[in-house]
Order: sequence, then C-alpha cells, then structure tokens
Amino acid sequence: MPNQKAENIKNKEQKDKTFNKESLLNLNQENSEIVSFFKKSQEENVKLTDKILSLEKAQDIIFEQFRDLELQRIDLEKQQKKLEEDSEKFRSRTIDLFGKLVDLKKAKKTISLQNEKLETQQKEIEIHQTLLEKSNEKFRERTIELFGKMIDLKKAKKTISLQKEEIENHREQLTALNASKDKFFSIIAHDLRNPIAGFLNLTEILTNNFDVFSENESKEFIEVMNEASKQLYNLLENLLQWSRAQTGGITYEPKFISIKKMVDETIDALMINIENKSIKISLNLDEKAIVFVDENMITTVIRNLLSNAIKFSHRNEIISIRCTSKEEFVELSVIDNGIGIKKEDREKLFRIDQHLTTPGTSEEKGTGLGLILCKEFVEKNRGKIWVESDLNKGSEFTFTLPKK
Repeated sequence: MPNQKAENIKNKEQKDKTFNKESLLNLNQENSEIVSFFKKSQEENVKLTDKILSLEKAQDIIFEQFRDLELQRIDLEKQQKKLEEDSEKFRSRTIDLFGKLVDLKKAKKTISLQNEKLETQQKEIEIHQTLLEKSNEKFRERTIELFGKMIDLKKAKKTISLQKEEIENHREQLTALNASKDKFFSIIAHDLRNPIAGFLNLTEILTNNFDVFSENESKEFIEVMNEASKQLYNLLENLLQWSRAQTGGITYEPKFISIKKMVDETIDALMINIENKSIKISLNLDEKAIVFVDENMITTVIRNLLSNAIKFSHRNEIISIRCTSKEEFVELSVIDNGIGIKKEDREKLFRIDQHLTTPGTSEEKGTGLGLILCKEFVEKNRGKIWVESDLNKGSEFTFTLPKK
C-alpha cells in the first residue's frame, strides 16, 4: 500500500514536468509579442528558456527532496503509530515482584481478586477480633468474679482464722478460769483451812490447859498463835488482791513515782521479819529513778518478792535490791542467797494452773499466789518479770517498769 502511493506521487510529478515544459514552449511561440514588448531578442529568449530549464532541474531536485521528505513523513507516521501501539501495550502492562513484564489488565484483575480476598480475610479478622473481644470481656468478667470470690475466700479464711484465734483465746481464758477456780478452791480447802484449823487447835489447847500451863508455856502458845494469825492474814490479803484482779476490781491508776520510795516503804513494812532472821538489806538504787506505774500494784510486787527472799534466806544472810536504769524502762532485782529453785520448778512459778509451795528456811508457809499476783501486776504495768536461780545457790527475781 505505501509503494502504490509513492508510485502515484512519482507519476504525478512526471506529468507536472511535461506539462510545464510544453507550457513554456507554447508560451514562447505564441507570445512573441510579449517578448517584443520586453524588447528582448530570440537569443535572450533562448537564454531565458535555458534558465527556465535550469529552474526545472531545480524544481526536479525540490520535488525529489519533497518526495524524500514525504517518504520520511510516512515512515515517521509508521514509527509514531508503532510507538503509540507499543506505548498502549506498555501502558497495559506492568512489572511484577520478580521483575517480569505482565499484562496490566490481568495484573489489575489479579490485584482486584487479591484485594477482594484481603477484604474477605479482613472481615473474617474483624469477626474474629469481635469474638476475641467478647471472649476477653467474658474472661475479664470471669476474672473479676473469680478475683472477687478469691477476696471473699481470703476474707472467709481470715474470718475463720480470727474465729479460730478467738476460740483459742476463749479456750485459754476458760482454761485459765478453770485453773483459777481450782486454785481458789485449793486455797480455801487446804491453804486457808490448815492455818485456821491450827489456830483453832492452839486456842483450844490453851483454853483447856490455861491453868496448867506456866506463864512461859502460855506465852509460847500465844506467839505461835500470833505467827499463825500473821500467816492467815497474809494469805487472806493475797487472796483478796488476786480475786479482785481476776474480777477487774483493781483499777489501774498509773503515776510518776520514785522506785526508792516504794522500796523503802516495803522494807519498813517487813522490818520485823527481817530482824527476826538477822538479815541485812543491801540497796543499790538510783535515787533519781522515776517510773510511771500503779503504786499499789508495784508495792505489792516488791513486798511479795522481798517477803519470799526473807522466807528462803538463812539467818544472817544478805538480801540485795538493785535498780538499773535503761533508756525506756527501769529494771528492779531482788537477790537472795537462800535455798534456790530447781529447774523444773522455775517453769511453774508464774503459772496459775500449777500448785507450787515450798516451806521457808524457818518452815514459813506460803500460799502459792504471791508470784502469780506479781506477774499479773507487772504485766498490767507494761512490764516483764523473770527469775534466775539454781538449787542451793539463791535466786534473783527481776522485773521491768516503764519510765513513761
């Protein structure tokens, strides 16, 4: 098709050349008048004709160039068309992940399908996410519920533990009450009955034999009766204070008071007992030591400890009372060199459920209540009491009292 078009152009050019030549010749022959008009000779016309022919050659060259340009234009159109086709093909293609050229429509379709698949998967993920959130919410609710139950269980366990402790405390209190009751009846049945019975026997003997006994014999009976009455009085005093302590009859009224004052008053009260055994009292006290205690309770403690030290000391021995001041409390110790205490008995001294009485070096009787009363009164005053003793090596009773 392009060759036919070029041939047509060439024929047209040939016809144009022939026509131009003939036209020029005819023009020369038929228009001599024009030539004359311009006053030119035939030679000049010939020269003009030659020039015209030269122009024809130039025209042929121009036509040749025009033809070449036309052919180039046609070729360029072909190339442009091919480029457009290639461009269209290129636009319809793309490069995949592996660098391979693929059809764009197919790629778009594939991508569209993948997008649809991704959207489907996304919807499934959203559904799973929703289900997971609901599951997590249920899990949280269940966790909170279980946590609440755990807290309730802990509270229940704590309540049960507290109830157990309370029951145990009640049991211990009940045991202590039973022991107190047993101790009370034991004192009434034995410790209180015996002195009274002995006192009655002495009065009966003295009454029946008053006229028979000499004055000295009667005096001896009276002295024994006096000692029995003192013992009975001490027993009743301890029993009264102990029973009041058990029933809350003794009120705790602390105040600031000097240790030396209470010790001096106790020594004065027991001076007859001290002199009867020719015992010496060695004092090592801090005269400035002040404690915050109930005076009546602590005076009772000092009296019981000093009375025991006198009872278990031999004649002409020394009893030491020592006061040591600490940062927050004061330690007071009563030390004797008497008969001492066996190890197994030391553990029974402050227990209400244990009955332990030991006669003194002069066969003095005890109630078994003194040290128990000491422990209760010391603890009521926020102190502690303990003993260090070995058999036949004396004893050291120490207790603490707060400074404020």
